[in-house]
Amino acid sequence: MNAKDLAALYGRVALVMLVFAFVAGIVAGPLVYKAGVQQSANAVQDQPTQELIRGRMTAFSGRQG
Repeated sequence: MNAKDLAALYGRVALVMLVFAFVAGIVAGPLVYKAGVQQSANAVQDQPTQELIRGRMTAFSGRQG
């Protein structure tokens, strides 16, 4: 095999690997996103709703309109 044939072969192999990584990213993206949403939802649920509302009200109550 000469250099031109080897370059074509390596190019095809690289293209196949690139397509595989692209498809894997499309498939894995929603799965990773769902896992991250569940963790952040659990972190927000640790605080009761009343404390969140009280914290927001006290932050704005000192401001004069």
